[in-house]
Amino acid sequence: MDRARELAERYVGRPGVVGIYLVGSASRPFRDRISDYDVEVALDDAAYEGTPLEERHVFAIEEGPPRRVDHEFYLRPWGELVGLEQSPRDLDHYPFQHAAILHDPEHRLADLFRRLAVLPPAVRETRLRVHYLETVFALGRAAKCLDRGNDLAARLVLGEGAVALTRLLAVACGSWAPTRHWAGEELRLLGVPEGTLTAIGDLLAAPSADRITAVRDALHGWLDAQGVAFHRDRMGLIQWAFLTREGKAAFHTWGAR
Repeated sequence: MDRARELAERYVGRPGVVGIYLVGSASRPFRDRISDYDVEVALDDAAYEGTPLEERHVFAIEEGPPRRVDHEFYLRPWGELVGLEQSPRDLDHYPFQHAAILHDPEHRLADLFRRLAVLPPAVRETRLRVHYLETVFALGRAAKCLDRGNDLAARLVLGEGAVALTRLLAVACGSWAPTRHWAGEELRLLGVPEGTLTAIGDLLAAPSADRITAVRDALHGWLDAQGVAFHRDRMGLIQWAFLTREGKAAFHTWGAR
């Protein structure tokens, strides 16, 4: 954090700066030697509009080895940040659950980030249903692809299913879903059992009918342990998803695009 604050100093005091904060792996406990510092700078809208394009995103390369981005600054207009409250995208909420505020003289960032970080209970309940059905449908389709000897199709479908499953696990824990490239680390921090994550990884590495069954069983066991019961009424879920206005709207909003 000392390095992040040092980097942020170049923007402190500039006209129009509302606040500065750190996101990405550098704000999380699993930061490693090739992680960069993702620093975002919130500007009032007028200051942002007056900032040249080439100054809205700047970064520094460390030649290494390994060659990597050492740090980057991404400028964002305040109106855009406030508008994220209405967004259904995980990427517009999850980073703010863990963002480290580096400069916030009027406490505007802290107040906004508290709101952005909350996963509303109604959203959680709806997304559990959507991502569960996405997951079990993908597992079923992948099994058919394997029976047909279509390995590529099986892996593509399983990839989609794994994304849905990671979203389901995160949402069940009361969190917006993490980015894919840090999903395992984030799900561990949320308390998802290592055995469940291992079963998912094994299936993706070497798809088989037995491993599909193992992931499905691990998912159901984990949901039962969480006190969740919606998955026990499979037909009711399918009818909700395909035959009701609410279910169709939920899949349109939260389902895979």
